[in-house]
Amino acid sequence: MPMWKSLLIGNGIAIVFSIVAQLVVTGSLEHPLETIVIGMLFCTSIGSLAHISWWAVSRIQKGVVRTLTLVLAWGASGILGSMFAFLALGLILGDRFVMPQSITDSIPVGNGLVAIGIGAAIFLFELIRSHYAQRSTLLREQNQLTAEFQAARNVQRSLLPADDLVLPGFDISGTTEPAVEIGGDYYDYVSLADGTKGILVADAAGKGVPAALLMAKFQGMAQALSIHVSSPLEFFTGLNDTLTIRLDRKSFITLGMITIDFDDRCAFYRAGHNPLLLYRSASDSVEVCRPRGMALGLTHGSLAGAAIEPAPFVMEPGDIALLYSDGLTEATDPSGEPFGDERTIETLRIAASMRLTALQTRASIMQRLSDFVGTAEPHDDITLVVIRRV
Repeated sequence: MPMWKSLLIGNGIAIVFSIVAQLVVTGSLEHPLETIVIGMLFCTSIGSLAHISWWAVSRIQKGVVRTLTLVLAWGASGILGSMFAFLALGLILGDRFVMPQSITDSIPVGNGLVAIGIGAAIFLFELIRSHYAQRSTLLREQNQLTAEFQAARNVQRSLLPADDLVLPGFDISGTTEPAVEIGGDYYDYVSLADGTKGILVADAAGKGVPAALLMAKFQGMAQALSIHVSSPLEFFTGLNDTLTIRLDRKSFITLGMITIDFDDRCAFYRAGHNPLLLYRSASDSVEVCRPRGMALGLTHGSLAGAAIEPAPFVMEPGDIALLYSDGLTEATDPSGEPFGDERTIETLRIAASMRLTALQTRASIMQRLSDFVGTAEPHDDITLVVIRRV
């Protein structure tokens, strides 16, 4: 609190206290002006010294030494301030200033104790006020960050497909769940220049804001490039070259993509991503398709395209293909056990054998995962795309 405010408040209290004290002691107010002057002199001298001592001691580091020094400074302010007030009263009132020795001896000590009490009360008040002010600031900043993250999440969701791909003979459903407000997973449906449809799931290294920004760039690249190339390998090579130029060396993106042409022939391309899980209805089993391929953004030129090996396959009615990010298999329960590859395969087999729609199959897998994870914190972003042959 500024010194002028402290003195203004203190003098007002001192004046009221002096008048009340005189009325209580004498039963009347014989010398109101002198009473006011006395109250102001004591308050001003003690308050000024206390304020100066507070300013001086505040430069000392926090701790026991500072607290003890403050207590001593407050007590000294009360004693020395009272002595200055007595001196000033003698100069102002002259011979009219007469006070018993017992009072002049006890007032400085009493004012010293009062100064310690008032100082401690002000110190405690400032401590509480500072705590709540800091808490209020933190809450305001947290609310602001929450609002900004929510806005960022809405923007990121707007980059995802508004509707699932409608393709005759196929039932398709995808979703992504970020570990935090925004994430680095992404799925999309693209059309190549020859009309081939591409269903892709990508995962940027890391999570949170950096991964989300990286994935936002990737989304624009994928959509812009897809309409200019007819070959999936050209698509992967073009993405890799662009990412290599724009990303730092520590950043990379894994990508898995299924292509479906006009004859319903399918192929899986994998750039360092998770394998494709392919449920076969006829045998009630799951095949793991893991062609070779390098993550995007790690090497230049044709090396990236040459490292990617296409894996063609045919889907019969009732078959289901599952594209997913590693957040699915790496999700852990409260004890730290991961969901794992085997549990993922078995979950897909059970859900697919129930002859559900793609949306219901996806929901069944996510529910099994949720039951397994329980109260554990999300480990990573989770993305699923289910492709069912009808």
